[in-house]
Amino acid sequence: MTGCGVPNSPVSGKVTFEDGTPLTTGEVIFALSDSNEYFTKGKIGVDGNYTLVEQVIGKESGKSGCKPGEYRVFIGSTSTAEIVNNKTITTHTINQDYTRKDKTPFTVKVPGGSHDFKVPPYKK
Repeated sequence: MTGCGVPNSPVSGKVTFEDGTPLTTGEVIFALSDSNEYFTKGKIGVDGNYTLVEQVIGKESGKSGCKPGEYRVFIGSTSTAEIVNNKTITTHTINQDYTRKDKTPFTVKVPGGSHDFKVPPYKK
């Protein structure tokens, strides 16, 4: 159970494709399973590494890590869009099930240290 005064646990890790190549864009988002308001996220660096920063109702608290609990983990912002002949063309990077809280297969329990994730590439 989360509550006031419970210190955050530091959380970091790496996101790679199944072949070990790092995912170089996007965010890793940990959404507390029993809340629609509490989540933490970390920007994915060019090496695939991320470190979480707490968010509460869309506002960054400035605290690193996250509260203890069960989390659904998904990857955000892994698509690019460009306009070609007045049409928006979206190119997805990873399998879209991994970008949605309600579809992602990833769950983790915090505290628990480093959390690495392997994602499949997008297939049409």
